[in-house]
Amino acid sequence: MTESTLKHVLIVEDEEDIVEILRIALEFNSPYQVSFAKTGPEGLHKAIILQPDLILLDVLMPGMNGMELIEELKIFPETKEIPVAFMTSRVLKNEILEYQKRGGIGVIEKPFAPLEIAEKIQTLWEDSKKIQ
Repeated sequence: MTESTLKHVLIVEDEEDIVEILRIALEFNSPYQVSFAKTGPEGLHKAIILQPDLILLDVLMPGMNGMELIEELKIFPETKEIPVAFMTSRVLKNEILEYQKRGGIGVIEKPFAPLEIAEKIQTLWEDSKKIQ
Protein backbone atom coordinates (compact mmCIF):
# COMPACT_ATOMS: atom_id res chain seq x y z
CA MET A 1 0.00 0.00 0.00
CA THR A 2 1.45 3.33 -1.01
CA GLU A 3 -1.45 5.57 -0.07
CA SER A 4 -0.46 8.39 2.25
CA THR A 5 -4.02 9.22 3.32
CA LEU A 6 -6.41 6.90 5.11
CA LYS A 7 -9.56 6.85 3.03
CA HIS A 8 -11.34 3.51 3.44
CA VAL A 9 -11.78 1.39 6.57
CA LEU A 10 -13.30 -2.10 6.63
CA ILE A 11 -14.72 -3.10 10.00
CA VAL A 12 -15.32 -6.80 10.66
CA GLU A 13 -17.58 -7.02 13.71
CA ASP A 14 -20.44 -9.37 14.57
CA GLU A 15 -22.11 -7.39 17.38
CA GLU A 16 -24.87 -5.17 15.97
CA ASP A 17 -24.62 -2.61 18.80
CA ILE A 18 -20.92 -2.06 18.20
CA VAL A 19 -21.46 -1.85 14.44
CA GLU A 20 -24.08 0.88 14.94
CA ILE A 21 -21.89 2.83 17.38
CA LEU A 22 -18.98 2.67 14.93
CA ARG A 23 -21.21 3.60 11.99
CA ILE A 24 -22.59 6.68 13.75
CA ALA A 25 -19.25 7.72 15.27
CA LEU A 26 -17.34 7.46 12.00
CA GLU A 27 -20.02 8.97 9.78
CA PHE A 28 -20.08 12.12 11.91
CA ASN A 29 -16.47 12.32 13.08
CA SER A 30 -14.30 11.14 10.22
CA PRO A 31 -13.67 11.62 6.52
CA TYR A 32 -13.39 7.85 5.96
CA GLN A 33 -15.46 5.65 3.74
CA VAL A 34 -16.48 2.82 6.05
CA SER A 35 -17.55 -0.68 5.04
CA PHE A 36 -18.77 -3.40 7.38
CA ALA A 37 -18.72 -7.18 7.46
CA LYS A 38 -20.38 -9.30 10.13
CA THR A 39 -18.43 -12.56 9.70
CA GLY A 40 -14.88 -13.59 9.01
CA PRO A 41 -15.64 -15.04 5.56
CA GLU A 42 -17.61 -11.91 4.60
CA GLY A 43 -14.72 -9.77 5.85
CA LEU A 44 -12.22 -11.72 3.76
CA HIS A 45 -14.40 -11.39 0.66
CA LYS A 46 -14.92 -7.64 1.16
CA ALA A 47 -11.21 -7.07 1.86
CA ILE A 48 -10.28 -8.75 -1.41
CA ILE A 49 -12.91 -6.87 -3.42
CA LEU A 50 -12.80 -3.43 -1.74
CA GLN A 51 -9.07 -3.15 -0.99
CA PRO A 52 -9.51 -0.95 2.12
CA ASP A 53 -6.62 1.05 3.55
CA LEU A 54 -7.18 -0.43 7.02
CA ILE A 55 -9.12 -3.32 8.53
CA LEU A 56 -10.54 -3.22 12.07
CA LEU A 57 -11.05 -6.78 13.14
CA ASP A 58 -13.03 -8.15 16.08
CA VAL A 59 -11.14 -10.93 17.84
CA LEU A 60 -14.08 -13.01 19.11
CA MET A 61 -16.51 -13.95 16.35
CA PRO A 62 -18.35 -17.21 15.75
CA GLY A 63 -17.08 -19.37 12.94
CA MET A 64 -13.91 -17.72 11.69
CA ASN A 65 -12.53 -15.58 14.53
CA GLY A 66 -10.23 -12.61 14.14
CA MET A 67 -7.03 -14.60 14.61
CA GLU A 68 -8.09 -17.03 11.89
CA LEU A 69 -9.15 -14.22 9.58
CA ILE A 70 -5.84 -12.35 9.81
CA GLU A 71 -4.09 -15.60 8.83
CA GLU A 72 -6.33 -15.80 5.75
CA LEU A 73 -5.76 -12.13 4.92
CA LYS A 74 -1.99 -12.70 4.92
CA ILE A 75 -2.34 -15.49 2.30
CA PHE A 76 -3.94 -13.43 -0.47
CA PRO A 77 -1.76 -11.01 -2.48
CA GLU A 78 -4.66 -8.52 -2.57
CA THR A 79 -4.89 -8.31 1.24
CA LYS A 80 -1.56 -9.33 2.72
CA GLU A 81 -0.25 -5.74 2.95
CA ILE A 82 -3.42 -4.16 4.37
CA PRO A 83 -2.81 -3.05 7.98
CA VAL A 84 -5.07 -4.83 10.48
CA ALA A 85 -5.95 -3.57 13.96
CA PHE A 86 -7.80 -5.77 16.42
CA MET A 87 -10.82 -4.72 18.47
CA THR A 88 -11.23 -6.58 21.74
CA SER A 89 -11.96 -6.33 25.43
CA ARG A 90 -9.08 -8.71 26.07
CA VAL A 91 -6.01 -6.52 26.29
CA LEU A 92 -3.65 -8.49 28.47
CA LYS A 93 0.01 -7.98 27.57
CA ASN A 94 0.52 -11.55 26.33
CA GLU A 95 -2.59 -11.27 24.14
CA ILE A 96 -1.43 -7.98 22.63
CA LEU A 97 1.90 -9.62 21.84
CA GLU A 98 0.04 -12.47 20.14
CA TYR A 99 -1.98 -9.99 18.03
CA GLN A 100 1.26 -8.32 16.97
CA LYS A 101 2.90 -11.68 16.25
CA ARG A 102 0.01 -12.48 13.91
CA GLY A 103 0.52 -9.18 12.07
CA GLY A 104 -1.79 -6.79 13.91
CA ILE A 105 -0.69 -3.15 14.03
CA GLY A 106 -2.47 -2.42 17.29
CA VAL A 107 -5.49 -2.90 19.49
CA ILE A 108 -8.60 -0.85 20.06
CA GLU A 109 -9.95 -1.71 23.47
CA LYS A 110 -13.67 -2.32 23.90
CA PRO A 111 -15.57 -0.51 25.13
CA PHE A 112 -14.16 2.48 23.27
CA ALA A 113 -15.09 6.14 23.37
CA PRO A 114 -17.16 6.80 20.21
CA LEU A 115 -15.97 10.40 19.91
CA GLU A 116 -12.33 9.28 20.01
CA ILE A 117 -12.50 6.27 17.70
CA ALA A 118 -11.73 8.16 14.47
CA GLU A 119 -8.59 9.66 16.01
CA LYS A 120 -7.52 6.25 17.35
CA ILE A 121 -7.97 4.68 13.91
CA GLN A 122 -5.96 7.47 12.27
CA THR A 123 -3.14 7.09 14.81
CA LEU A 124 -2.94 3.31 14.34
CA TRP A 125 -2.86 3.74 10.57
CA GLU A 126 -0.18 6.45 10.69
CA ASP A 127 1.94 4.33 13.05
CA SER A 128 1.68 1.38 10.64
CA LYS A 129 2.99 3.57 7.81
CA LYS A 130 6.07 4.53 9.88
CA ILE A 131 6.93 0.84 10.27
CA GLN A 132 6.74 0.03 6.54
